[in-house]
Amino acid sequence: MAEQDQKREVILEAALKRFKRFGLAKTTMEEIAKDLEISKGSLYYYFPDKDRIYVGVVEKIVSQCFTDISSSLEQAVSVKEVIDRYLSVKERILLDYHFLFGIHEWVTDKPSSLNRQVGELVHQSEIRFLSQFIRKGKALGEIAEKHDPEKTADLLTHVLFGLWVIWCKWQAAGFELQQTDNIKEFMNRERMVLTIFFQGLR
Repeated sequence: MAEQDQKREVILEAALKRFKRFGLAKTTMEEIAKDLEISKGSLYYYFPDKDRIYVGVVEKIVSQCFTDISSSLEQAVSVKEVIDRYLSVKERILLDYHFLFGIHEWVTDKPSSLNRQVGELVHQSEIRFLSQFIRKGKALGEIAEKHDPEKTADLLTHVLFGLWVIWCKWQAAGFELQQTDNIKEFMNRERMVLTIFFQGLR
């Protein structure tokens, strides 16, 4: 199992490099296999199609993102410090991996099963982190005891998803993902929402 996991990681790393260079639409399973110098059959053994590789890549990045943020929770001395770290990591993810989070079908009324899967992955990861965050805020005395961590985190995640929809609409209108100033503007909006939300939890 450890060897299989290692091979999956190698495949995901190779796919990520190709996604970054050529984009999702122009990447094929054959090209990923060629980069790895393996047969397509070997690649299909680990991933049945490109969509599954895409989900695996996003899962890897999201996991790293929230592991990084969560590791800072224990030493944090204020809610503001956690928010700053949270936004810093998310901004880095958007700057480094914006090509993975394009509009695709996010703004359609009926998103594909792939987008629903990725959306649920991100949603659950954020809930897990934000519920930990809220518990930390309680321990610091900055969040009232009456607030349920899981329910509050779920609500906040849905609020933040509203910003994500705006992000997608910006892209549809010609928003340049790679421009640092544009991403910083998006993150500033998220900072405002988080600040207002956590002030209300005091």
